[in-house]
Amino acid sequence: MVKRQWHIMWIDWWSKYVGVAYMNDEDMVPMPVGYLQNDGSMFFNIGELIVRYRVHTIAVGYPRRQKDIQEKIDKFIKSLSFIIDPEKTKIIKVDEDYTTAQAGEIVSNFKKNVATDTVSAMVLLERFASLVKKIQ
Repeated sequence: MVKRQWHIMWIDWWSKYVGVAYMNDEDMVPMPVGYLQNDGSMFFNIGELIVRYRVHTIAVGYPRRQKDIQEKIDKFIKSLSFIIDPEKTKIIKVDEDYTTAQAGEIVSNFKKNVATDTVSAMVLLERFASLVKKIQ
């Protein structure tokens, strides 16, 4: 019998773009998906990704110090909860402080753009994976 792999999807939310990455829960290697335009089709596109990658957990980057951004992300998470089945997919918040700066170092570009959003999502997943590995 073939075991079906399930994935963790990371979302790095920003007002113009949403960086997305995923990893399977066996080898925990972050893979880029790219970015989504933060517009009227964003939730439809996220829904497609959840199905395509058989996502069981959505991790959303959450800054500890930026209250105004926290409010926007909380609103995003609330809207996201309308398109998922909480029995099959859970949403968690994970500290994202300084990941954009780290992603900027990786892509040699400290400007906030779609490349840094995507790499930032991968950096966050890598951070998350190291935490999970420590717990196991």
